[in-house]
This record gives sequence, C-alpha cells and structure tokens, in this order.
Amino acid sequence: MKFTKYITAEQVEQLQYEVLSKDFYIFLTRHLNLWCEETEDGETALIRKNRLINFSRTISGGKIYTLTDDIETIEFAWHDSNFLLIFRELDTVQFIEFVCDLINYDYFKTSFINDLLEKEGASFRLDKHRGKLVVNVFSVEEIEKANVTGEHINIRTLVARMDTSFENDDFANVLHASASIFETMAKEIIGIPTIQDKTLKSFFDRYRTDSNLPDEILDFILETYDKRNTTALAGHGSLTIPAITKEQAIILSEMTKAFVRIEYRIQREV
Repeated sequence: MKFTKYITAEQVEQLQYEVLSKDFYIFLTRHLNLWCEETEDGETALIRKNRLINFSRTISGGKIYTLTDDIETIEFAWHDSNFLLIFRELDTVQFIEFVCDLINYDYFKTSFINDLLEKEGASFRLDKHRGKLVVNVFSVEEIEKANVTGEHINIRTLVARMDTSFENDDFANVLHASASIFETMAKEIIGIPTIQDKTLKSFFDRYRTDSNLPDEILDFILETYDKRNTTALAGHGSLTIPAITKEQAIILSEMTKAFVRIEYRIQREV
C-alpha cells in the first residue's frame, strides 16, 4: 500500500509478516453483520452492507459497487457473500487502515478493537493522540519480553528470530525458525482449534487440502520440517556439528519469506 493515512512507512516495513487469524476476521465480520441486520432510520441491511463493502474496496483498490433502483434477489445474494470478505481480502496494513476508518466513523470503539488485538496476540495497538488515531507497533523485543508463556508466537516474531539467527551465524536455528514459521502458517490457514497443539507432520495432509500453494512448494515445506528434526542443534541439543552452510541458510530464509507472502496473498485473492 503506497499511501497510508494512519500507519507510517517504517511501520509498514515492521508489519510485513504480521498475520491476523481467520477467527479474528470472522468475529469482526459477524459483529458488523449483526449491526447491518439491526437497521433503523430507513436504512436497509443491503445499503449498510454495500457501504461497508465499498469502504473495504476503497482500501484494497477493488471495484466499487453502485446500487441501482432496480434491486433484484441476486443483488442480496451478492452483497451477503461479498460482505463476508470485507476483512479477509485485506492484508494486515490494509486492515489497519480500514479498521481505523471504521473507528473514526463510529462503527467500532478503540477499546473494543484493542481488547481483540490483545487476545489475538497481535503486535500492534491503536491509540488516540491529541484527538488523532495513531498506530503503536511493538518491537520484536517487546513482544518476546511480554510473551512469558510462549503462546501466540506470530510469524513476524519468528521471521525476526530467523534473521537474528542468520546474523549470528547460527544456521541451524535458521532452519528451526523456518520450520516453525511453516507450522504456524499452516495452523492459521487451516484455522481449527483441534490442530493448534499438534505437529505440522500430523496434519500436513489437511494443510495440502487447504493451501493454495503448488505441490512442489508444499513438498519443500514438509522437507524443511523433517530436516529440523534431524539436523543437529536445529532446536534440539546435539554433540555433532550441524551440516547447514551459510549459502543454504540464505536460500532457506529467503524462500521461507517468499512462501509466506505467496500463501497469504493467494488466500486473500481466491
């Protein structure tokens, strides 16, 4: 997103691997859907949904849908289905811009969104400064310090760990972080509670079904996960020297980041 209203260029860079869960977006959508159905002052649910769809598409650059006087049944079905995507079609930066607009339009309270972001384990919050809505992005160090339980490790944090490991010439931990990123991504794509405490290998067939990545990339992801379990010092102790070179670590790091971007972009657009 080239021009942002609430978020700075530095924050855009910080949040490029910040991913919010499907459950988070679904909850917000259900919340707004209830408001749309509880119409008053002559507004219909269709008009309200049309407005919110167009607000979202203004952020994403999508086509604006103009209502006509001759409303047919098919228009109700179109709006019902497209309304369900008003959050899920956006990346995280676009979501922040959108939800800040919604707060300013009094669709949401800042405290309501912040409570959900805390529960989600997101690394940013919203605040008011001199009457203006601002975005506060936590540093990775702040996230790590606050996350004393080890839960809600997000992909942004794991990518930072992978980069730090590479800078410290700890190439085995680059592999460990990469495998953790893939496991976290797969759990978020599938989005069901029963797999959250499972290993990637145990639900990989389900991930193959839900993912839009080609088989070659999925095979690479599974191979990376298997290598983590057999490579010395890749997240577990060993007396042997890890057989992963700097060149291999570079390739793995860059491919991991690319596959994360590809997976989530396809998920938003299909």
